[in-house]
Parts: sequence; C-alpha cells; structure tokens
Amino acid sequence: MEDFIKWIFTTSHDPCEKQVHKAMELATKYNGIYYERKNLKNYLKNIDSYFVVNKNLTVDCKWKDGRLFFHPSVSKIRLNNYLKNGNDYLIESVKPDANDVVLDLTLGLGSDALLLGYFCREIIGIEASFPIYLVVKESINAYQFDELWLKESSKKIKIYHENYKEFIKKQDDNCYDIVYCDPMFENPQLKSNSINPLRKFANYDKIDKIDLENMIRISKKRVVVKARIYDSIWDEFQFDLKIGSKKSGVIFGVIEKK
Repeated sequence: MEDFIKWIFTTSHDPCEKQVHKAMELATKYNGIYYERKNLKNYLKNIDSYFVVNKNLTVDCKWKDGRLFFHPSVSKIRLNNYLKNGNDYLIESVKPDANDVVLDLTLGLGSDALLLGYFCREIIGIEASFPIYLVVKESINAYQFDELWLKESSKKIKIYHENYKEFIKKQDDNCYDIVYCDPMFENPQLKSNSINPLRKFANYDKIDKIDLENMIRISKKRVVVKARIYDSIWDEFQFDLKIGSKKSGVIFGVIEKK
C-alpha cells in the first residue's frame, strides 16, 4: 500500500535554502510531492502524515497528534554502562566481533544498530515501514552526534526498505555472521516513550517457522531474537540460550549455528 501513497515533503517554518532544496530532492527521490511550508495548511485536511526537513537537515514524520524523529535513544548510556561493568543483554547475546557483519532485520530507529556498530564492521538494517525507513535513512548522516563513536558507528549502518520475511528468502546461505530480529512485542510496554512514536507505522508480523529457518540458514554464527517474556515465540521455538531481565520482561533468545 505504501508504494501507492504520494508522500508529502515540506520544511520547518522559515526554511533556509538548503532545507528547501533537500525537501524538493526527497520528493523527487521518493516519488512524492513538495509543498512550501507556508502553503501546507491548505492541504492538511487531506493529509494523514507528512515529512518535514528540519533546519539541521534531519527529517521528521509528522501527523496530527505526533511526531516521529531520529535519535540515538539510550545507545550512549548503554555503551557507557557496558564499558564500566560489562553488562548489556544485547551485546551478551550477539557476542559481536570486530570483523562481523550483523543483519538487523527490524531496524526501527537504529538504537541497537548504533550500539552494535561500536563492536562490528558493518550493520545491514532492514526496515519494512517506509516512514520509519525514510526518517532514519535521511537523518542518520545529518544528525549531530555528541560522541565520536556514535558518528563512526552510524557510518557502518546500511539501511534498506523491505519486509524482512521477503528479504531473508533471497539471501545466500551463511552470508551474515549474526542475524538479529527484534519484532514488535505481542505484549508491549506502552509506557515506552522511545517506542510509542513508531507504533503508528510499525510492522507487526510475527516470526514463523520458515522465517526462523531462513535466519539460521543465512547466519554463520548465531541468530538472536528479542521478545517479551510472555510472548508466544518462547513456546513455539527452541533456543540454546535465553538472556534477559525479569524486571523488564525483555528476553534475548540465542540459537547457535551448528
């Protein structure tokens, strides 16, 4: 359905020339429509959501009651904690090495990918939702990170817009060191401020048996799946290891490649 939507691109108020140029460029690139900001109100009655190029050239997706924007979330805090005490459930599960290529099948806003990028050679990020994909892809290089490692990590992330179920079918055997999948939780934590803006556009497909078989097939080392403790995946599939916090209810399931 997204392929047939004419997405609207505009700028923040009182834009500079670079903002206007980028908004027009994005409209052409993504087969959308550019509207001057001063004229946008004339079209809002017929627009569900639209993209806004900010003064720092990052891109937001806005709608009547919300805003989706790129930010590194708690990546910085998580790395600092890991370097101090060696504890992070994602890192403990993925066990990344410097030469690893990690396939992140559910990129979202890229917080996990940024953290993994500190340890890995490359992250391939797949995002099924076009608004989430565009916001991250068009913002991550313009974002002013306050830590050098975050900027360097962001350059290691390659982002593609595709449903991960279709993507993994087409991949060769053993072509990624680690495959990581973090689908939307069946039993979500609705108080999560970092995730709530994604819910409007997120893909809610569950992992099935064929998906998991393909993840294992295309990985060299391991597959890691993130879900909440009461999600059905733990009853449906066997994992070699489960790592997580009872307090948060978030679990990382690990399947080691035999």
